Amino acid sequence: MFKLNLSDSSEPDQMMSDQNSAVLEVSVEEKGATPTPQTLLNDASTLVSFPTNTNDFQLKLDFRHDIQVRVDNPQKIVEPLETYITYRVSTKADRTDYPHKEYVIRRRYNDFVWLRQNIAVEYPDRIVPPLPAKHTILGQLDRYSKEFVTCRMILLERFLSRLVCHPILTEDKHLRVFLTANATEFTTYKKRGTGLLRRMSNSLNTIAVSYNSRQVDFEFDPIRNHLHGLSEKLAMLEKVAQRIHKERKELCMESHQLGAAFIEWSSNEQSVSVALSRIGHTITANSSALRHNLISNFISDWAQPLKDYVSYIECVRETLGKRDALQLQYEQSLMDLEKKKADKDRVTNDEKSLMSFWTKSEMAKEEKIEKMSQVIPKLVSAVEANQERLDVCSDVFRQEYGLWKCQKKADFKSMLTALAESHIQYYQHCAASWDLVFKRMASE
Repeated sequence: MFKLNLSDSSEPDQMMSDQNSAVLEVSVEEKGATPTPQTLLNDASTLVSFPTNTNDFQLKLDFRHDIQVRVDNPQKIVEPLETYITYRVSTKADRTDYPHKEYVIRRRYNDFVWLRQNIAVEYPDRIVPPLPAKHTILGQLDRYSKEFVTCRMILLERFLSRLVCHPILTEDKHLRVFLTANATEFTTYKKRGTGLLRRMSNSLNTIAVSYNSRQVDFEFDPIRNHLHGLSEKLAMLEKVAQRIHKERKELCMESHQLGAAFIEWSSNEQSVSVALSRIGHTITANSSALRHNLISNFISDWAQPLKDYVSYIECVRETLGKRDALQLQYEQSLMDLEKKKADKDRVTNDEKSLMSFWTKSEMAKEEKIEKMSQVIPKLVSAVEANQERLDVCSDVFRQEYGLWKCQKKADFKSMLTALAESHIQYYQHCAASWDLVFKRMASE
C-alpha cells in the first residue's frame, strides 16, 4: 500500500494569508497505480469575522480573539475499503493551554462529527454550531467534485471558527485535542471516550424538545416565534435564490450564443461590421462577467450559507427545547406537590364518618397523614432543585442567545455585503462596456 505524504512545505503564516492555497490531491492507495495529478481549487474561504464592538451586547461575555483556525488543502484519500477527503487544519493560538503558537494537522469529516458530538455532550445547555450535512451538501453534485469539496471546506472552517470564538466552548478539552494532536494521538484519544459518548448521547436523545407549558412564557415565546419565522424566511429565500441562479445560468449560455450570432452577422454586413462585432464581443464579455460575479460563487457564498443558518437555527431551537424540558419537569414536580398537599388537607379536614369511633379507622387516618407529611418535604426539595436547574439553564440560554444574535448580525452583514458587492461589480462592468460601445459608435 502506498504511504500518503501529508507534509506540506508551506509555513503556517503563509497558509493563513494565502487565499488560493487549497489543493485537492488524489492519492491512490493501490500498488502499481499512478496518483492523479493535483487539481487546484479556488479557495474562497476566509476566517469568520466576529464583531469587536459589542456595546449592544449587555452580557459579560465576549468573543475570543486569541486563537484563529483555517481549513484548506483538501486531499482525496483512496484506500482499499474506503475513499474520503482530509482537510488541513491550521491553528494559530496565543494561549497558555496551547504549548505552541502554531499547529498544522489533518482531519477528515468524521473527525469533525466526533468533535461536535463530544462538545454537545459536554455542554448540553449551550448552542453548539452545526456541521454541513454528512452525505450531501449540494445534492446534485458529486461528493468528490471541486464544488462539493470547496463548499464543505468553507463550512467546516466556519464551524471551527464559531467554536474557537465562543467564550465557553473554546475552552473545551476535545477541541484542544482536535486542533493540536497528531494522527496517532488523536486516534487513541477518540477510542478512549467512544463508549461514554455513546451512552451519554443516547440519554440526551431522550430529552423532550416539544413544549406545552401550562404557564404563559412571556420571555421565551417570542424567541420561539422569531426562530420559527426566520427559519421559514431563510428557507424560502434559498429556494427563490436557486431559481434565480438557474435562470442566470440559462441567460449566460444564451448570451454567449447571442454574442456569437452578432459576431457572425458582422462578417456579412460590411457597412456596420465594426459595430456588430463590438456589440457581439460586449455581449460575450458581459456574459463572462455574469458567470464570474454572480454564478460561479453562488453556492459557496450564498446558497450554502443560507442553508447553514437554517441548520444553525435548528441548533438554537434544540437548545431552547432542552430548557423547555426542564420547565415541564419543574411544572410537573410543582403539580405533584400541590396535589399531595391537597390530598393531605382533604384527609385532615374530612368529617368523621359514622364508623369513626373505631380506633382502627382513626389510626389508619393518622398513619396516612403521617406518610403524606414525610413525602411533602421531599417533593418540596424536588421542586426547589428543579427550579434551580431551570433558572440556571434559562440564564445560560439567555447568554447563548445573546451571543448568537451578535454573531448572526455579523454573519448576515458579511453575506449581504458580499452579495451587494458582486452585483455592483457585475453591473459596473456591464455599464462601462456598453458605454464604451456607445461612445465609439457615436464618434464614428
